[in-house]
Amino acid sequence: MTIIAQSAFIAAYVMLMVAARLQRFDRTLERAAMDLGASQWQVFRRILLPYLRPAILSAAVLAFLQSLENYNTTLFVAGYDTTLTVYIASKVRTGLTPAVNALALVMILFTVGLAVIYELKRRREAARRMA
Repeated sequence: MTIIAQSAFIAAYVMLMVAARLQRFDRTLERAAMDLGASQWQVFRRILLPYLRPAILSAAVLAFLQSLENYNTTLFVAGYDTTLTVYIASKVRTGLTPAVNALALVMILFTVGLAVIYELKRRREAARRMA
């Protein structure tokens, strides 16, 4: 139930990000590919999907972060289950434990690691374009 509630809440953010990217898409690229003999699946896989990839990845990260932050929705629909968000909130009220501190450290390291990997990949692609 929690997954359905979170998905319903967050789907609007994801849709807005993908729709904003689609509005800037040049439809003549699709027509040109189809004129050259590409199937609809090939056009989607080789033209549209690579164009939408940044928006899809950004929306996925935003959805993940929103699901961690959206405490109210989680609390109302979780029932007797204890989700990570509810657990952390209860520990903040009753007193932090070393487990919560360790979890926070892992989440921070994971986030920084992803940012470093992204930046290294971006720099490699920029260097490859310059060469």
